[in-house]
Amino acid sequence: AYAEHPEYTVMTLLENTAGQGDTIGRTFEELAQIEALCRESSADKLHPADECPHIGYCFDTAHALASGYDIRTAEGYEETMARFDEVLGLERLRCFHLNDSKEDLGSHLDRHEQIGQGQVGLEAFRSLLNDVRFADRPMLLETPKDDDLHQDVENLALLRSLIA
Repeated sequence: AYAEHPEYTVMTLLENTAGQGDTIGRTFEELAQIEALCRESSADKLHPADECPHIGYCFDTAHALASGYDIRTAEGYEETMARFDEVLGLERLRCFHLNDSKEDLGSHLDRHEQIGQGQVGLEAFRSLLNDVRFADRPMLLETPKDDDLHQDVENLALLRSLIA
């Protein structure tokens, strides 16, 4: 698609998954493999094989916990981000999906919950929201919603209260 439409400058974001069922992208290494396949298929068409500027990443907080990344403490958050940087590069982390998880660490179940009402916990969100490396990155709520969206108002207020 990129080769057929070079006039567009679209970036595709690969999102980490919870690892449920037969999905791929549970680990940062699996995301790197997906990107490598993209590089391989686009080599000589758009960019050299070692470049893939049209691929970036989206980090989902609930998926990270469900797939086994323990972001619940400041130390665990830092270890996770260091691993992300080592494998994929933090400069390529373009946005975040913010949601808590109904399921616990390593469950591989994709069950989103309201902020602070699940297993991710507020410390993970405090660490993320106060991480200056991501101050300019978009963060999107992916929490369950009713038609009146009152949960978004409540979640945003809670998240804003965590910013130091």
